[in-house]
Amino acid sequence: MAKVVRIVNGIPRIQDESSSVSIYDETIEIGSAISAGTPISLPDGKTYTGDELIVRFRGQDLTDIYDYNWVGASAPRTQIAFTFDLEVGDYIGFRIDRAP
Repeated sequence: MAKVVRIVNGIPRIQDESSSVSIYDETIEIGSAISAGTPISLPDGKTYTGDELIVRFRGQDLTDIYDYNWVGASAPRTQIAFTFDLEVGDYIGFRIDRAP
């Protein structure tokens, strides 16, 4: 359970953040070449249901279907597969922002 500071009526208050979605922000470095279509697991066993997942390659946001595909027929999913080859030293970022 996370604690956050919110301004309520101009007064800082500490509140529990237990009911909201956590921010997930992980980056992996590719250690060996990976062919297009090979499933890659999200770090730390993270799951996603769809559009909330942001994937970055070399600092650029990627687009699902065009740049990568979801792996698995139903949510929650734990893997994606890129539509292009990954090389040693490439960095892949995975992010899920806090729900508004």
